[in-house]
Amino acid sequence: MDYIKQIEKHLKDSGGIITSLYCRENGIPTVYLSRLIEKGVLHRVDKGIYLTKNGDYDEFYFFQYKYSGSVFSYETALYLIGVTDKIIQVKDVTVSSKYKFNKPPVGVHVHYVKKEWLDLGVIVVKTMYGNSVRAYSYERTICDFILHKENMDPESYVKLLRGYSSYKHKNVHMLYEIAAKMGIASEVRDIMEVLL
Repeated sequence: MDYIKQIEKHLKDSGGIITSLYCRENGIPTVYLSRLIEKGVLHRVDKGIYLTKNGDYDEFYFFQYKYSGSVFSYETALYLIGVTDKIIQVKDVTVSSKYKFNKPPVGVHVHYVKKEWLDLGVIVVKTMYGNSVRAYSYERTICDFILHKENMDPESYVKLLRGYSSYKHKNVHMLYEIAAKMGIASEVRDIMEVLL
């Protein structure tokens, strides 16, 4: 198989992004990435991530590729699931309390949670460039906002809760299940009885 053709096909299908992980998983020697860099076809965005000149610079995908233990949360999750069009100035991500960053990421607000809470309400969503990333569902985001109400912007808090009543993909059962596991079932139930 011609490795260069295989890489070119992937670049066409992926918006101009390729990773060294993709190459390893598909039996492509990573030396071919170096050759394409030398020819000016690719440039290195970050460790293991390469992009063509006209490729889509997908900051959400790149971030999660680099920090695979992270989940987009709070207002960033709401943006990714399409329930807010608020411009994201600082990304919110959640990681396990045991997760350590070698170098703290810039422009990111990191939330730490118990390991058993990290995967509660995780969904896979597409970025605007069509790449898959992990984010929290609306239901998990509601639980996070209620749990940390004192730290939330009051306007965003009210909009989040009111918006859920008209959210077409709402899953109240999942909301109560997540709330129970996070120890806030009664607070969530009281709020939802008023809203729904």
